[in-house]
Amino acid sequence: MDRDSIIRTIAAVALSILILTGWTYFFPNQTQAPPSAATPGQTAPADPSAAPPSAAAAAASSGAAPPPVPAAELTPGQPSGAGPAIAGAENQPLIEVRTPQHEITLTARGGKVVSWKLPGYEKVPGDSSKGLVDLVSSESRALDRNPLSIDPHDPALFKQINDAWYVVDRTAPTAEELAARGLPAGTQRVAFRWADGAGLEVAKSLWIPGDDLFTVRAEWSLTRQGQPVPGAAITWGPGVGAIPDPTNRNQYAYRGLAVAALAEKPTIFSPSKQEGDIAWPAGLGPRWLALDEQYFAVAMIPAAPAASELRVFPIPGAPSGEERQLMIGSASPALTLFVGPKSSPVLRKTDAALGLSLSGLIQWGMWGWLARPLYTAMEWLHGLIGNWGWAIVTLSALIRLVFFPLMHRSMVKMRKTQQDMARVQPKIHKIKEKYKDSRDMDSRKKMNEEMMELYKREGVNPMASLTGCLPLLLQFPVMLAMYSLLTVAVDLRGAPWIGWIRDLSAADPYWVLPIVMGATQLLQSFMTMTKTEDPQQRAQQRMMLIMPVVFTWFFLYMPAGLVLYWLVSNVLGIVQQYFINRHADAAPPAAAPAGAKAR
Repeated sequence: MDRDSIIRTIAAVALSILILTGWTYFFPNQTQAPPSAATPGQTAPADPSAAPPSAAAAAASSGAAPPPVPAAELTPGQPSGAGPAIAGAENQPLIEVRTPQHEITLTARGGKVVSWKLPGYEKVPGDSSKGLVDLVSSESRALDRNPLSIDPHDPALFKQINDAWYVVDRTAPTAEELAARGLPAGTQRVAFRWADGAGLEVAKSLWIPGDDLFTVRAEWSLTRQGQPVPGAAITWGPGVGAIPDPTNRNQYAYRGLAVAALAEKPTIFSPSKQEGDIAWPAGLGPRWLALDEQYFAVAMIPAAPAASELRVFPIPGAPSGEERQLMIGSASPALTLFVGPKSSPVLRKTDAALGLSLSGLIQWGMWGWLARPLYTAMEWLHGLIGNWGWAIVTLSALIRLVFFPLMHRSMVKMRKTQQDMARVQPKIHKIKEKYKDSRDMDSRKKMNEEMMELYKREGVNPMASLTGCLPLLLQFPVMLAMYSLLTVAVDLRGAPWIGWIRDLSAADPYWVLPIVMGATQLLQSFMTMTKTEDPQQRAQQRMMLIMPVVFTWFFLYMPAGLVLYWLVSNVLGIVQQYFINRHADAAPPAAAPAGAKAR
């Protein structure tokens, strides 16, 4: 169940309860798309300068091999001789590169990425024994398509260049080379080269800065007789990151989406909905193309407009119709890779440095219009307090304060209505006794008319009792926005509060917060009730007592930060209801309006 589905379920549960509550009173018990060159599930028209990969990818997915890529034609006067063969020794040790932001492991076999870990981000927050987050997916390993594989859309050629052992060069770059690329001093470089001696050559290099940005520069070429092989792309995927741990209490994660910066706002592609491959020609390609999961992302940012591709891969060994993942690729010979967390501060800094809009990678969901300002406020409070849990407590109190006038008026009005209803109950009872033996529709109609006339004479509005639902309705959008925030903001991933709450984005492992939250909501429901003999009101009160039970069950596996927000709101509501009840009990009983006659 994804985030939007669980939000819809919460809304459905609350609305159902509200409808049932109202029913017992009113009816007494009787019997996006990319530019025109490419749309999701549709291949873009061919570009004369770059062969689109989608036809080959579709053939590969169906098991049929696409036609081989022809050798590039030699230009007039070009020598036909091939250079010497270049190959590295087999079974070379893995190459490790460490920076404050990245721990990258590379292999000379194909010049590919074995693992790409993020220091400071544990795979299971709070459990260092599980290791660090690794953005190389198990699917890409299973298909032997590790990141930075070069795909020429010819299976034989793909295997040849990605299985070969490359010569590795870790010579430190010169100041001139760094200046030409706008890279800081201290940048590390790992270069790979391979040639078959018959005119086919591959070069690939990674430039890894040691700054506080999560960016790496990649340069590559695949040539035959000195000419680029058409249609080739450097790739990442299918998939990104690890499969979510099934024991993780936060079961509403998502992974494997693709995001393309195609127009005014990023376009999202889901593996479950994407029917076919997409190829964007150079002039119509996205400014950047990314694979993301719940908290992390990998984005390819071409240095210049270039052809790009999005491909769909069924995952070997997955249950029938279940796992499919997306792969992204770029034909740009030079590109920047963003490999890191979808943290608002990190993405803002990256956007400022590169002139991009990577902040669009954060999928706030349908309640983003409210979740974003809530996150901004919480981020500011965290800067003052230094703890995300206490920031949530403070924000909850501030939200309650904002809603105080409306909620206070609603609660006072509900209390007064209940007292008025209790005052007229003896007269209502007499009317019902008068018609208790009458079963025909006319008699029932007359009974209802007399009751409504009595309410009018006594100045009682029976519908006003439903205003007790207003506090819930006012807070409901905020609660849904808080849920979106807690399942998206990587800053809250693994953020502790107190004691046993070590991760506000995951469920309370001992269910203490949900049970306490349910108890406070039950207490608040009892405090809003008055004694009554009316069956309809008693049925309505029973329905109100069911809501805390439903909420407790529903919140058992919700993020602890969301339960904390609702708990604080309940506690403040109890305090407010206490003073309202105390004032109401101290006030003299309300008299009937002047002119009202007893009957």
